[in-house]
Amino acid sequence: MLNEDLIAHFWSIDQETLFKRTGSGLPGLSENEANARLSRQRKANKVVQPWRRDAKLLLAQYKNPLVLLLIFAVFLSLILKEYSDGIIVLIVLLSTGIFGFFQERNAGRAVEKLRALVHSKVWVRREGKEEEIPADEVVTGDIVLLSAGCMIPSDALILESNNLHVNESILTGEAFPVEKNSGTCKPDAPLSAVGNSVFKGSSVVSGSAVVLTANAGKYTELGKIASSLESEMSVNAFEIGIMKFGYLLMRLTIIATGAILIFNIILHKPFIDSILFALALAIGLTPELLPVITTITLSAGAKRMAAKKVIVKKLSAIQNLGEIDILCSDKTGTITEGAVQIESVIDLNGNRSDKAWLYAYLNAYFETGFSNPMDDAIRQVKEVDITGYTKCDELPYDFIRKRLSVAVSFGDEQLLITKGAVDNILQVCSFCERAGVSRCTIEEVKDELKQRFAALSGNGFRVIGVCYKNITGTTRIGKDDEKDMVFLGFIVLYDPPKKGIVESITALRNTGIALKVITGDNRLAAKHIASAMQLSPDKIVTSSDLANLTDEALQQKALDTDIFAEIIPAEKERIVKALQRAGHAVGYLGDGINDANALKAADVGISVDTAVEVAKEAADLVLLDKDIDVLREGVLEGRKTFMNTLKYLFVATSTNFGCMLSMAIASLLLPFLPLLPVQVLLNNFLSDFPFISISSDNVDDELVAKPRTWDIRYIKRFMMVFGTLSSMFDFLTFFVLLFVFHSSPAQFRSAWFLESLLTQALIVLIIRTRRPFIKSKPSKYLLLTAVCCCIITFLIPYLPVGKFFSLYPLPVHIIIADLVIVAIYILLAETSKRYLMQRL
Repeated sequence: MLNEDLIAHFWSIDQETLFKRTGSGLPGLSENEANARLSRQRKANKVVQPWRRDAKLLLAQYKNPLVLLLIFAVFLSLILKEYSDGIIVLIVLLSTGIFGFFQERNAGRAVEKLRALVHSKVWVRREGKEEEIPADEVVTGDIVLLSAGCMIPSDALILESNNLHVNESILTGEAFPVEKNSGTCKPDAPLSAVGNSVFKGSSVVSGSAVVLTANAGKYTELGKIASSLESEMSVNAFEIGIMKFGYLLMRLTIIATGAILIFNIILHKPFIDSILFALALAIGLTPELLPVITTITLSAGAKRMAAKKVIVKKLSAIQNLGEIDILCSDKTGTITEGAVQIESVIDLNGNRSDKAWLYAYLNAYFETGFSNPMDDAIRQVKEVDITGYTKCDELPYDFIRKRLSVAVSFGDEQLLITKGAVDNILQVCSFCERAGVSRCTIEEVKDELKQRFAALSGNGFRVIGVCYKNITGTTRIGKDDEKDMVFLGFIVLYDPPKKGIVESITALRNTGIALKVITGDNRLAAKHIASAMQLSPDKIVTSSDLANLTDEALQQKALDTDIFAEIIPAEKERIVKALQRAGHAVGYLGDGINDANALKAADVGISVDTAVEVAKEAADLVLLDKDIDVLREGVLEGRKTFMNTLKYLFVATSTNFGCMLSMAIASLLLPFLPLLPVQVLLNNFLSDFPFISISSDNVDDELVAKPRTWDIRYIKRFMMVFGTLSSMFDFLTFFVLLFVFHSSPAQFRSAWFLESLLTQALIVLIIRTRRPFIKSKPSKYLLLTAVCCCIITFLIPYLPVGKFFSLYPLPVHIIIADLVIVAIYILLAETSKRYLMQRL
């Protein structure tokens, strides 16, 4: 009977026994059984139902301890029969929480939909047929087919393998790929010594395998430690800065409002009102919306980026994207079309070689590793006839050998055919054929071969070699068989530059981002492409150059270099880290197996929708179109998102600080509370509307023209200047109301409520731009919410609901005075920002 719980030490169980334990077989599970198991697996993994998730999110709106204290104070006031204020405060609190819930819920759902576009997939065998399914739908008993570039979706026993090498660093910490084969291991073997199984979260570097899933979901080795490895838990410098700044403001607010409460009690002001006022003030002044605003702003940015064909997997990466000033990229598909074309297949003398054509086609046709543009181009040739040829065995490509071999049978004869990088092919060749007939030693023609290779590469062609040998009597091959082979000729490929690529690179530079091309092509081909792209052809660093450079020397060398050629995977990561140590934010664009480590190391890892699974898994962003222009537009959207988040910080911190200062001083000097608790909460609730709509705001071109970084000292200075300015006009309002118009407490509160909300709604339109505000167009949502906030503020005293908030109609002369004060404040704020925002 199937045991869907954890199958411990499955690597010590033989294949037949494990088939019985999992209720499976070589044809795989039936679709009905797989679906039933998936349903049970999701329940076991405790996948949260949507309504439960929504309920948790709603309750989270009230987790702020200040809110909980205020709710407690509300119930205390009800017990003491202070019904009106208590009920109204409770209603406002509920309204604020519900508003925040819907905003955050919509933002979260939008991001989930975007992430669903780039789910990892895997091939499985079910009912004897191969099909592709989402990786998270693999269940116990599934037969999974692995090839180079796959992310392994479950813990599984190897049934068959062919030169399988797996990167298990996520589990074992071992950086080098480990070889895997079928067999059994001891039950107490550590994971690093289990050579007959593969584990979820690791990836296939080379080779292929057929595996039987033993444990899936939470029962995998990775599932046991998922909480510590969850990538979404990591935070960047921007998020850390926001949290620290938020905590700083919260501490200042608690201290200030605590002091206000104590002094109000000492001055014998109403006890319940004093408690409610202090707590309402603390909530109104604490930037409790900061996490929500950040999430909403980032999700809005993610949706805009999706419209630009950039899918965001990790929201925090949007902030990092706005900071990058160096982009490292491979050549194929980014600089070039990525549609490799066969120019010719020639022999040593440069003549067409039909035999080389045939053998190159056989090698590509029977290859079953990871898909690549070169093999795709070769397979598109239709005139080659391979009737009678059958495949015997395969030795997959890897990044050490840089070769791919297949063994084929034709009649009674068996051949080993190998193609790959020219230097690596020549290493295993002892002979060379001329015109497919005469044979000589490789030493006799080595110089001639190198000259031919150099001439082709210098003209921008990608050149690979093809060789063979007769292995009649042998049907299984290994690495040791790649020797004493016969060189046949060159496969000459051409990948044309993209149309308008020079203009795209120039546009990228104009946004403050330098391009570094990292390619596996040889120096000569790289030099040709550099010249065509108007990059520096004289500043090319190769793999051999890197070997002679210390990490310190590489920092400066990497900055001065546009093209890196003949680069192997480990060196890509080293280049990225060297640029980071030099003080730069680095983006890396790649789509291959050999790009995974560099993608993880970069500040922003960027892949494409057609990339291998391991590259998409390692990336923070996924492009639906591998194009520099698409990426540039994504960068600009990232900077817009950064600036909109910064706008909220500017507005919220300055208005909060100003209000805190005004409230603190006014509550101590006045014989009455400057605002009632419910008025403070209503003020906070109404001001949230234009604040939240900042996420949709337009951003001036000059504010996205260069990379942006987080500067907490600048925000503090902004808060002090504008907060003090706001407080000065509050005191001016107090003076006018008390000493000019001799207002009553009720009139004072209504007038200050009007002035306070008008300044908060309108200052958003001032601070949002470095330009004069009439010369920068806000988004329609920001303008609409700001105008509506102002209109509602004017109307509330005249509506029946006004009396519940103790807000009353004001005389015309007080309204005019308020408007004059607001107008002067706006003009002075507009003047002040010109000097304060010059650094932006």
